[in-house]
Amino acid sequence: MPGSKKEVVNAREEGVKFEFNVQPQRIQLNRKGQVCAVEMIRTKMGDPGPDGRRRPQPIPDSGFELKADVLIMAFGFQAHEMPWLRGHGIKLDRWGQIVTGGKGRGTTQTSHDKIFAGGDAVTGADLVVTAMVAGRQAASEMLAQFTAREEI
Repeated sequence: MPGSKKEVVNAREEGVKFEFNVQPQRIQLNRKGQVCAVEMIRTKMGDPGPDGRRRPQPIPDSGFELKADVLIMAFGFQAHEMPWLRGHGIKLDRWGQIVTGGKGRGTTQTSHDKIFAGGDAVTGADLVVTAMVAGRQAASEMLAQFTAREEI
C-alpha cells in the first residue's frame, strides 16, 4: 500500500515496524479462541497484467509466523454506524462522528465521563498513526482520571 514519506516517518515514530512484501494467510487462535499468531507469506511483484499493473505473487516456501496477542484490522474508510453508543449520551457531530474534548474534558473524552474515543470515529478517514496517537492520548487521560479519583 502506498504511503507518503511523512506517513512512514510518523508510523516509525509511533513504533511501527514495517514488513514489506508480505501477505497474511491465516489467523491462528489458541485453545481459548484468542489470537496467538498470523501466518504470513513473502511476496514478489509479478509481471504486469493487461492493465499494466504488477501484482504481488507469493514466494513458495517463504511462509512465517508473526506472533500476536491482539489483532487490529484497519481499513481507513468512513466509520460505520455505532448503535452501541445510543442511550449513553454520546454526542455526535452533523457527520455522525463522535464529539470529544470541550470544557473540562480531555481531548479524547466524549460527552460521557467514562467513554473515550479516537481515530476515524472522531476525525473521519485519516492516517492510522493519527488513530494511534489518539489511542495513546486516551490511555493517558484515562490513567489521569483514575489516579485523580484514588487521591480523593
